[in-house]
Amino acid sequence: MQKILIWHQGALGDLLLAGPALLALSRHYPQARITALGHPERWALLAPTLSLEAVWDSGAAAWAPLFAPDSPLPAVLKERLARFQLALVFSPQPHPTLPARLAQAGVATVAWLPSWPPEGQEPVGAFLAARLARLGVRASKKPFRLIIGDDWEDGGPRLSGPGPFLAVAPGSGHDSKNWPLAHYYEVTRALAWEHGLRVVWLTGPAEEGLLPYLQGLTAAQDHLLWANLPLTAVAAALARCRLYLGGDSGLTHLAAAVGVPKVLALFGPTDPRVWAPQGEGVRVLRAPCPQAPCALAREITCPDRVCLQNLAPDLVLATASALLRHG
Repeated sequence: MQKILIWHQGALGDLLLAGPALLALSRHYPQARITALGHPERWALLAPTLSLEAVWDSGAAAWAPLFAPDSPLPAVLKERLARFQLALVFSPQPHPTLPARLAQAGVATVAWLPSWPPEGQEPVGAFLAARLARLGVRASKKPFRLIIGDDWEDGGPRLSGPGPFLAVAPGSGHDSKNWPLAHYYEVTRALAWEHGLRVVWLTGPAEEGLLPYLQGLTAAQDHLLWANLPLTAVAAALARCRLYLGGDSGLTHLAAAVGVPKVLALFGPTDPRVWAPQGEGVRVLRAPCPQAPCALAREITCPDRVCLQNLAPDLVLATASALLRHG
């Protein structure tokens, strides 16, 4: 096996949950050169770990003919793809057109892998490992850990001064997965006072509406606020933190993947048995709601945030304090 193409356009958390399977694949074919096709910023996090040869942007117009079954494939596209002996396509549902077109372009073997379990309570990592086993790829038993690139800290401010540091990411891709901001404020203020932690708030584009509140909060409490940093810079910063606090989000998975010693993940409508980040230092707190988890696969149908509103700050604070004392 000389060249492998991996097509994965998923969200950050989905890609990181696939990380152990992707690492097993790279170890199974140690001489193969791997090209990733997806979201470049997300895939950049995996480039050192998987020794990727290239990362291609799946949003580029050049790939559009792969989704048009009745049109001829451009010669330049066929030439580009025919060099691969194996292509793995990750997607939530089967997409018959894409694998067929990759085969038409000259890829010798094309396999589709579901991005996550269609139903049930199986962890995503175990599910993907079982799928890869059908292709003869044995999963690694070692914990998955991202290798931090030497230049990742260059993309943003560096953590400096007195620590240790507590990283907090209050947002996610869905409002129903977010613990109330007032609860985060209460807990982070207490943790900073009781354990001498410096607090770093991390936000992305989805949390633009929170920025006015966070700017006032962080200024009043002498906390750090880092908004919209490159993911590689966020990863490098997280690797210097002692504790991470957040919900079911991509940054929570990133914190676990870079090896933050203690990761406290708050889950409400989604099922941690399926979606929780993996790692020895990960602790999950579930919302005290009889209907939780209520999400169907990735679809959250509950119109309210009641479950996470009822997750008491005192419980989160006590759990975080215990992790710090015994970690």
